[in-house]
Amino acid sequence: MKKWIRSVRFWIAMLIPLSLSLTILARNVKGFSEFYFMYVYKYISLVLNNMTGILPFSLGEVLVLSVPVLLLGYVIYVIIKTVKAKGKRVKKFLDSLLNIVCVGAVCLFLFTMNCGINYYRSGIGELMEIKTEPVSAEELYRVCVYLAEKASEVRENLREDENGVMILSENANERAARCVNEFLGSHYAKPKNVMCSRGMSYLNITGIYFPFTFEANVNIDVPDFSIPSTMCHELAHVNGIMHEEDANFIAFAACIDSEDKEMVYSGYMLSMIYASNALYEADKEKYREFSGYISEGVRRDLAAQSEYWKEFETPVAEAAANVNDSYLKSNAQSDGIKSYGNMVDLTIGYLRDKMSK
Repeated sequence: MKKWIRSVRFWIAMLIPLSLSLTILARNVKGFSEFYFMYVYKYISLVLNNMTGILPFSLGEVLVLSVPVLLLGYVIYVIIKTVKAKGKRVKKFLDSLLNIVCVGAVCLFLFTMNCGINYYRSGIGELMEIKTEPVSAEELYRVCVYLAEKASEVRENLREDENGVMILSENANERAARCVNEFLGSHYAKPKNVMCSRGMSYLNITGIYFPFTFEANVNIDVPDFSIPSTMCHELAHVNGIMHEEDANFIAFAACIDSEDKEMVYSGYMLSMIYASNALYEADKEKYREFSGYISEGVRRDLAAQSEYWKEFETPVAEAAANVNDSYLKSNAQSDGIKSYGNMVDLTIGYLRDKMSK
């Protein structure tokens, strides 16, 4: 027993109870997660984000793609070693399982430190003192009209392809650099454009924050108008904003505050889509009225987006959505994937003063 306690693997395995203890602390002690964000996470994320940012590719993507190969290789290695260890096969097998436990312990600890604790931070509504309250269908309608008019106004002079669909005026790397500079400043690394972006679409993923490398990863195969807001959404996660509705709202606010028209358009489109979906559920007649405020250019972009995602309506995408739903619910987001749409309340609270002027 003493030999086991002195072993390195014992102390690595102790990262599991440590991680669980930190999560319980963040969940139950008000202010702990904010303290951790201000005095620990901000500095860890800045340093490691810049370290991985040196790479011109997503290290997170490489690691994810490598896992199946490494896992298969390890299984083959364990089988060979176990077969050869005559008389000690059980011990050899249990020893191999312990190695897997240690790897899991390290991953759990890194997840907890690099994003898990931040799930229990105060919401953006509280931090920015945005008043959210029950919204009538009429107010939701007015917000949708406002967003549609703003999006349609900005859309007029944007670049289009041969089908009249909006396209970005610069490549994805240039756009990523612009987004991070306008949103977080030059001291953070730009979002990484994923090589297997189309594969992400099959999983119904437009972007992902990889906590083990502090990288904001973005699917660049999707319709262009959604890319800038997705980049800002993932950068919000890098900056410790983990709840999806908060990251969506921050992406919206950052985009519409930009001097770049493509970012502005992306922000208004992000919010308009979620708000109009809510309006459709609340009052279909009001939704039909709102539709009349959408310009032809915006209609073409929405149609192109709808057409794009139809290709990926598969059981794989549905399964991925269920996994994401379970993941979010296990991390203090009781609404699961519906959390993304909860940004509507924040948007309405944020826009009330602007709309009244």
